[in-house]
Amino acid sequence: MSVKLVAQENKSGDPDLAAQGFGCVKENGIKVFPVESDPADIYAFFEQNGFAVLSDSLGSEDVDFLNNFCDESQRRDPGVWGLSDKRKPHHRNQGLIFSQPLLDHPELDRFTRHPNSFPVVAHLLGGKEHVRFAEFNLRETPANSGVGAMNFHHDATIEDRFLRSPYLPCDYLCAIHYLSDVGEANPAFCVVPGSNKFETLKEAHDALGDDYQELPIRGAAGTCILYDTALFHTRLDGDGIQPRRTWHQYYARGGWLQSALPTTSKYRRSPSPVLTDWNLFPERLAMHENLEVRMFFSHWNTAQGEWAASGFDPEVRKAMPRGEQ
Repeated sequence: MSVKLVAQENKSGDPDLAAQGFGCVKENGIKVFPVESDPADIYAFFEQNGFAVLSDSLGSEDVDFLNNFCDESQRRDPGVWGLSDKRKPHHRNQGLIFSQPLLDHPELDRFTRHPNSFPVVAHLLGGKEHVRFAEFNLRETPANSGVGAMNFHHDATIEDRFLRSPYLPCDYLCAIHYLSDVGEANPAFCVVPGSNKFETLKEAHDALGDDYQELPIRGAAGTCILYDTALFHTRLDGDGIQPRRTWHQYYARGGWLQSALPTTSKYRRSPSPVLTDWNLFPERLAMHENLEVRMFFSHWNTAQGEWAASGFDPEVRKAMPRGEQ
């Protein structure tokens, strides 16, 4: 059975249906940057549109390694993916999610600052010294899953993005790497360029006018999508039959930055608030002997602070949301 995104039906601009999109889906409208592109071109595109696509961010060896990890972890411990009889609530209608694989798998550490995407991430967050780890997860829309359509939405935002000058660096950034090829029949990440500077999708639609577009991002395994979490986006579900597998990593901005508001010549932008109240960092990373690594994993929420205060007691971890994997 073919599953179509409901967004394509809202051609009237009905504000009650705005979260489902406005039927302005444009195929083949994405500019893609090979990783060897001039970084300045990537930054300029991102500043204007709120996202950028790197065509070959992961090589075949990395893609194979992560896919083998997914296959093996699903076989060995299906419960961490929500494949057991008692599925976790946050998995419902969202496919499969391995929420915190870093907790027990140091073999994944090397991906947290991948050399092909991290330099771009660092620039967009104000420099390497300002990048903070926020979340790392693996996701899969299985074959024949036919999961329901997702509304357009944005992730975490900070209100001063409407006033500050300049807009960049971002408050939060997400990197999605495709671990499987994504063609017209597969679920595809879809963005509305330039929508990160608007409160609602309807506001973006009205203000952007003829420039308003809903762009599916398709590409080969290894493709990386970097987006400002304030950007409106969704998942198109393809034909409901073909699968998709992805690695998602979120970053926050740490440190204090000089910026400006209309009412003052300058002010200090504080670090971005923590992205979630449940994400945990393992002791080997949170207390790493290397200061740079320790700073990267220093954006702690209350759960992380309590776990660290307990001496990283495994029983304390198990009592926390998504801590028992």
